[in-house]
Amino acid sequence: MRSSNSSKECDKRWMKFALALSEKSQGLSSENPNVGCVVVDTGGNLCGSGFTQPGGRPHAEIEALRDAGQKAKGGTLYVTLEPCSHYGQTPPCVKAIIQSGIKRVLIAIMDPDKRVNGAGIKQLKQAGLEVEVGFMRGEAIRYIPSFLARNSFFFEDITSNKKKRPFITVKVARTLDGFVSKGIGLGGKISNQVSDAFTHDLRSRVDATLISYQTAQIDNPLLNARINGLEQPTKRIVLDKNLALDQQSNLVKTSDIHPLIIVTKDKPKDKNWIHDKIVNNQIRLLVMGKDYNLEAIFIALLEQGFGHILVEPGPRLLRSLFSENVVDEFFEVISKKKFIKGYSIGVSEKAVNFTPPSSFVLVKQFNLANDIIKFWKV
Repeated sequence: MRSSNSSKECDKRWMKFALALSEKSQGLSSENPNVGCVVVDTGGNLCGSGFTQPGGRPHAEIEALRDAGQKAKGGTLYVTLEPCSHYGQTPPCVKAIIQSGIKRVLIAIMDPDKRVNGAGIKQLKQAGLEVEVGFMRGEAIRYIPSFLARNSFFFEDITSNKKKRPFITVKVARTLDGFVSKGIGLGGKISNQVSDAFTHDLRSRVDATLISYQTAQIDNPLLNARINGLEQPTKRIVLDKNLALDQQSNLVKTSDIHPLIIVTKDKPKDKNWIHDKIVNNQIRLLVMGKDYNLEAIFIALLEQGFGHILVEPGPRLLRSLFSENVVDEFFEVISKKKFIKGYSIGVSEKAVNFTPPSSFVLVKQFNLANDIIKFWKV
């Protein structure tokens, strides 16, 4: 007979697999959460697995049960988020789980969506299934930050004194001696091609990527996720207080393919070129008025459906993000080259030995070719 410790270790192994599966649809599941699901038969063997499909449907549970077939009967289902219990564009997953003959369900996170929020768990229990809620919940939370933020769950649940806002990931590329460019107002490459691919992957996993007008002006980036086989448009956001973005910039020229949101202080004048782009739904304006500040901007973006934002800031925006305590995780891409002089991540023209604020902990470090990647979390 298997010991309880051994059984728990098996449960952890299968839930970790479900969490890994959930990453496959991160950034691809539209308004739906990216969920992973695993089905194990009565003998403890894997018989089915699945994840939320691109566009948000079918759901992970349906994919896993379809994969398992009759082998699911009497087995255990591991899922990263509470199964849905309401009729939407598809029948509820709870109904499919009950009909499959599953006897035991482990759920990492209760669904904060008001249409579910415990109703799925209740129905499973009423049908006689053994249900465990909150299994590996702490690990599971980091896999669906957008969905949790959009449902006002993440910050209320973890740090109740924080105001509702998107989950903010920051990425900065710098040299070994702390420079982001060879001078103020100058662009230029810092990271290598492998690190660039890493950045494109980050962009594909979030709701939008955000930069300042200064970065847009200096680097003239496309800011999209250029990954072979990934056809999904990349949403880009520019903080442009004075609405000075160049009509010929790459961001504007690609706005018919990749949505562009410009956050500005005041409405544009009648003759501004941007009106044609707005009429044709190529550009959206978010006019903040007197509330043009980071806190208000992020709240407004959350209300617009942006639950997870990747910020690729210049030094000044980075300093503001840190000083206002709105960063949840931080990636440093560090090139081993040295500039000796230029414009540094410390908002100066001198070399700096940079580290983020003391509230951040270095949780991971690895190499991508000759670049060093450091991953910090609060």
